[in-house]
Parts: sequence; structure tokens; C-alpha cells
Amino acid sequence: MHRIIRPSIFAIILLFLTSGYALFVPPLIGLADNGDFERIIVPNDLRHEEQRDINDYFGYFNHKYDRLQYYNEAKENIKSSHSIIVKTAMALDKKISNDGKFDIRFLAIISLAVLALSIYWIVEVIEKMVDNNKINYFLAVVAVIIFGDIGYTSYFNSFFGEAVAYPFFLLSISALLKFSQDRDSRKRYLLIYFISSFMFIGSKNQFALNGIVSFVLLALLIFFKIENRTKILSAALGVLLVVFSLLMYYVIDDSINRINKYHMMTRGVMLFEPDVQAVTKEIGLDEQFALLAETIYYDSTPVINPEDEILQTDFYSKYNLINVTFYYLKNPGAFSKIMEFGWKNSFTIRPEVLGNYERNSERDYGERTNFFSLWSYLKENHIPHSSNFAYFFILICIALAINRIIEYRNKGTTEIVYYSEFVMLYVFLTGFTQLLISFIGAGDADLKKHLFMTTVSLDILFYYYFAYLISILYKIRNI
Repeated sequence: MHRIIRPSIFAIILLFLTSGYALFVPPLIGLADNGDFERIIVPNDLRHEEQRDINDYFGYFNHKYDRLQYYNEAKENIKSSHSIIVKTAMALDKKISNDGKFDIRFLAIISLAVLALSIYWIVEVIEKMVDNNKINYFLAVVAVIIFGDIGYTSYFNSFFGEAVAYPFFLLSISALLKFSQDRDSRKRYLLIYFISSFMFIGSKNQFALNGIVSFVLLALLIFFKIENRTKILSAALGVLLVVFSLLMYYVIDDSINRINKYHMMTRGVMLFEPDVQAVTKEIGLDEQFALLAETIYYDSTPVINPEDEILQTDFYSKYNLINVTFYYLKNPGAFSKIMEFGWKNSFTIRPEVLGNYERNSERDYGERTNFFSLWSYLKENHIPHSSNFAYFFILICIALAINRIIEYRNKGTTEIVYYSEFVMLYVFLTGFTQLLISFIGAGDADLKKHLFMTTVSLDILFYYYFAYLISILYKIRNI
């Protein structure tokens, strides 16, 4: 079989069969709108269909949207790379149907194509670990089970930023792994890494820090024995990613910033503290604001309107991300609390309150599909959700990475191959920084969704080092 269909090709076929069926064949599977869609559909001249049931929010998703035919009074400047994919999908849809509607499945086609290329390259990289075709086919299936899980691919039939962030982040990682192996196409893989990182970082403001981490990752290439042109290209691309990240942080919407800032305090610093007044005073706020502890911005009966002038002058202006970060550094107990809470929520792929079906599917309101959900089911129900388990897993990854480096040295492997371990370090830092940014920046509000990239990062680490562990066991068996 391997002479006709390589494991990497087999993985793509399996992905298209499973995800293609779920996303494009009725009953369609996607994610319902929780109110966030407006941020991306309005700037792109889209809106929910007029005949859509107002009660569909959270419970049912819709695959058809109206195109605005006239002047869009609510239109804003596009501040997300997500819009690039939406515009491309809209153009593709218009060429084929041109019926005044937008079919979200064209958005899913693009995201699925990017995911397919990512998995193809990742499996190609894994194939070189084990010289056994049966094992490689097995690892190809595992790749699709993990990265093609419906918890991930259901985002493709939605307007959530994860529909862009997930496949393009995976593509960026697979491109760098191929870069460390393929000497003849290094510049091409660097450019693909840059483009995919641009799309990933630009999809949501919370990924802005990745531009700085990406710069460090690309700057490391200066110390490897590769051609000077490649070094110059990597440094230039790294600088561009930093500049882009700073711009993404600068243009963050004021309303989003205010909501996050409110939760940073009420659902973060003040959360579950025995003496909230003392904490409030330490941050530099009036003790009366302790009454806001554990409240959310959208409370139907708020203690005080979150947009009230008093909060504008005496609350929001008194703290920021820097002094809140210093608060956690000075209070290890509080930091330990957020880390424990964060890691516990880093193993869930699927949103808990969003339905996967359309209203005409005759499914219950808010019903979630069980189709191709083995990996997300195992993670949610059979993996310990604790910081201790997360740290244990990370230690195993470190041990396996050290073993790989020793193996490289013993074999006299080309130095650039070591770079793959730095790529995995970048994957870990992406997940870890998202945990910190999410909790420190917005408390536990919608935490599981904010920690989406932490979950993705853990899955990439698991798959890469699981494949390496399999290769070790295979070699031991055949000694």
C-alpha cells in the first residue's frame, strides 16, 4: 500500500472523508453564534438572515448569511487577518453562486485546506522517525484523530477567530519542522511560516505576544550553520512579525479592552480571595470596589453599570496589565491559584454551551455532536484536569527532547536538525503565554475558549513526542 499511498497522503484522505462529511454533508456540523460573530461579519458586509429565529443564539448554527447590498452604517475598519479569509471565501462563493447570500461552507473549505497541508507535512516529518510503514500509517491515523477532531473542525463552520488561528498555527509549526529537514526549500518554508504566523497572530488580539516569541525563534537561526541569505531572511521576517504584533495590540477595540479590564480585576485578582478588600487596597483601588468581586460585565442586574463614569475615573484608570502582573509576582499564592485554575481548563477542546446543528436538522437546542469526537471525549473525561498532570506531561516532553538531542550528537546529525526542538519549545511557550495572558488579562471569563491555543499546543507536543516515543520502543525491540 505504501507504494501507492504514502502515510501522509493517507492522512489527508482520511481527514477529507471525516471532516468533509461533517462540514459539507447535511446535517451540517458547525458552531452556534454566542454573539461574537457580529465583530467579524459586520465589517465584511454580512449579517444573519432576516428570517433567522432570534432564539437560535447559542443553540443552533446557520450556514447561510445575507450580504448587505447597500451602505453599511455599522461598518468598521478591518482589524483582523480573519477578514482576509472571510473576504476570500465570499469572493469564491460569489463566483460560484452569486445569489446575494454567503454560504459559510466556503470559509470551511479554506480552513480545511490549510489544516490538510499542515497534517500532510507533520506526518511527513514523523515518517522519518520510524522506518516501519505499519507504524507510520498508525501515526497518520492518530494525527487525524487528534487534529481532525470535531472539536477543532467544527470551528470552521463559524465566524470565531479559532477557525483561522488553529489551522494557520498548525501550518506554521509544520513549515518550521519541514525547514529543519529539507535543505533545498528552506526559504520557501520560512516564507510559509511567516505568512501563516501573520494569519495566526492577526486573527485575535490575544495572540499578539506570539510575534515577539516568533522573532526570538527566527533570530536563533543566526547561530546555526546555514546560508547567510537564509539568516538575513529569517531576521527580517522576525522583525516584521514583531512590528505586526505591536500594531495588533495597538488597534485593539476599546470596548473589548474595557470588558477584559473589568474581568481582569473582578474575575481575576478578586476571584475567590478571602479578604477582597485587602487585595483591592493593594492594587491601589478604593475598598468599596470590593463589591464588584466575582461579577461579570454582562450581569443583568449589575452592582454598578460597567460603563459608569465612576468606574471610568476611579476604577479602570487605576490599574493595568503591568501592575496586575506585578501583583501576581508579589503574591505566589494568588499566582499558584490562577495557574491551577488555568491548567484545569486547558484540556477541553469543545465549547460547552454552543450547539453544533442547524434548526432544520431536527436536533435538540444546543445539542453537541458525537461524530469523530474520540480525542476531545478522551481529553474531557479520561485525562486528569490538574496542574500536576500538566507539569508531569511537560517534564516527559523535556526528557524526550533531551534524549533526542543526545541522539543527534551521537549520530553526528546535521546541526540544523536540532532546530526542531526549539520549534517544540515555541509550541510550549505559545500555550503557556496564552494561559497567562488569558487569566491575567481577563480573569476566568470564558476561560475555556480563551485557552483554546493552550489546548492546541498541548496536543501538538503530545503527538510529536508520542511519535518519538514509539520510535524509541521500535528501535529497542529491533536491537
